[in-house]
Parts: sequence; C-alpha cells; structure tokens
Amino acid sequence: MAIRSLARGPMSGISTKRKALVASVAALAGVIGFSSPAHAASTSVYGSVSSYTTYYSTARTITASGSDIYLRVNPRTVDIKVFWYKCSDRNVRGAAVNFWSHESGRKLIGSNFRSGTSFCLAAAGDIGEGSRSWSGTLEWNVYS
Repeated sequence: MAIRSLARGPMSGISTKRKALVASVAALAGVIGFSSPAHAASTSVYGSVSSYTTYYSTARTITASGSDIYLRVNPRTVDIKVFWYKCSDRNVRGAAVNFWSHESGRKLIGSNFRSGTSFCLAAAGDIGEGSRSWSGTLEWNVYS
C-alpha cells in the first residue's frame, strides 16, 4: 500500500506501525520544506576596483540570526577579491574571497551572522594601473 493512499483516508483501522510511518513521513516533509535556503534580501552591486582596496559604504542589515552572505559576480575582465566588513570599523572583516575573471556562480563570503549586524562590502583587483568596473548580485539574510 502506498504512503500516499495511507495519508488520504482516515487513520482508524490502520496499524500502529503504519500510523507511525505516516507521521514520520509528514514530519520529514515539514523538515525538508523549512530547511531549503531562503533569500530574504538581494540587490545589484557594482563598483570599480584597482590594485588597492575600495570600501563601499552602503550598509546592509542582517535580520535573521544564523544568516549567510553570498555574492554572484557578473562576467568581467579582471580578477577581484571581495570581503564584508563592519561598516563602523574596517578592522572587523571577513576573509577575502577570490572571484576569478573566468568564473561564474555564487560564492559564500560570510556566514552565521547575528540578527542586527550591519555590514558593507570592499573589493580589490590585481590589475596594476587604472581601474576596472565590476557588478553582481548580493544576497543576505540567507539561512538554512
């Protein structure tokens, strides 16, 4: 007998073992439904980088404890390093994450933040003279 048919009808007349199985499957479905990532906030970010660190001052605030920060950088002609920092104190910061020019995809740049934490982004490129533009999508208040 399929689990689907057990869940449709009344529970009377069904053995204790089957009732436990249906309850377990229902609980598992609830866990799976709540454990997928939630993207509570995202925005387009952009700037220019040179061989020194550029600090961008737009603050974002974590609203859910345990949140992570992800960044997806659009195709570009320069390798860049990006990190988060505490807007009010540049000495409090995350490790730099490399975004190589040939790569695409989202990368984790910070994790397990407390609710109420405000952060900003900083970036630097290894390009020698001049500067290059970059852009991407920042996602925060992402949690599992």
